[in-house]
Amino acid sequence: MNFLLPRMMPGNPAVVVYNEILKAGGSGINPSYLHQLEVEYGISNAPIYDQYFQYLWNLFHGNLGISIAFYPEPVSSILAEALPWTLFLVISSITISFFIGNRLGRYAGVNRNTYRDLAIDIFAMFMASFPAFVLAFIVLDIFSVYGHIFPLGGAYGLDVTMGFNVPFLISVMYHAFLPILTIILTSLGGWVLGMRNNIIPNLNSDFINFSENLGFKDYQIKSIAYKNALLPNMTGFAMSIGLSVSGVIIEESIFSYPGVGLYMITAIDSLDYPLMQGIFLMVVIAVLVGNLVVDILYGFLDPRIRQEGE
Repeated sequence: MNFLLPRMMPGNPAVVVYNEILKAGGSGINPSYLHQLEVEYGISNAPIYDQYFQYLWNLFHGNLGISIAFYPEPVSSILAEALPWTLFLVISSITISFFIGNRLGRYAGVNRNTYRDLAIDIFAMFMASFPAFVLAFIVLDIFSVYGHIFPLGGAYGLDVTMGFNVPFLISVMYHAFLPILTIILTSLGGWVLGMRNNIIPNLNSDFINFSENLGFKDYQIKSIAYKNALLPNMTGFAMSIGLSVSGVIIEESIFSYPGVGLYMITAIDSLDYPLMQGIFLMVVIAVLVGNLVVDILYGFLDPRIRQEGE
């Protein structure tokens, strides 16, 4: 799929570049230049199965190809530059959202059927159904375009030196504030509703009644129910980090944040097959790593799985 999907798009990247040159006034350009572009970009007219085996061979040797949109930059160099920004955005926002969402869900579940529970539920359902890209445009307009409080794009200011120093770190946090806020708000609802729905059955379960009969205090009982209800959300947490790598594409392009998403939009516009393949591959790896982390963590967090292993 990683190989086929980009090639199912109509057109040819060399033709796109050739047509752009013609539109820019290059009417006298020799038609053989199109073939020269195909050779430079490594575009093959061989049968699709031959191209596929060549792709596997290059992949096996760690060669992701040369980007067409950023020619002659290697795809691996682009990913190495963009991936840390995307991971910073995803991990920080999902972690904050997970912590706040679960605490709110616990509060709503413990105080179920009260006006506080109702208010949190309405807020969570509203945010869960609110399109992320719409919220991104709203906060960008309010705080950047009209408010001039936050920058319109970039990952850090041009007046700081890149490195592990305080001005640079402050600038990074300042530029990432709006993208992180958008991801937190739009992902918060799922954690809230998930925790609320998990903790209510736990509070009514037999082991909680048994704990009450043993004389456990109220905060201890709620803590036990919370830990038990947290396990299903832990699965979602690790998986959401992997999935969010692809999910932040729109946010990064709206905020002009130099992560993988911004490059992905450029790659699609330019029919940049190698760059699209590299980004798709990275997303797949992120999801697989997320699932692997969940499987490993479950062995430590859930005593029932530990016991079965023994």
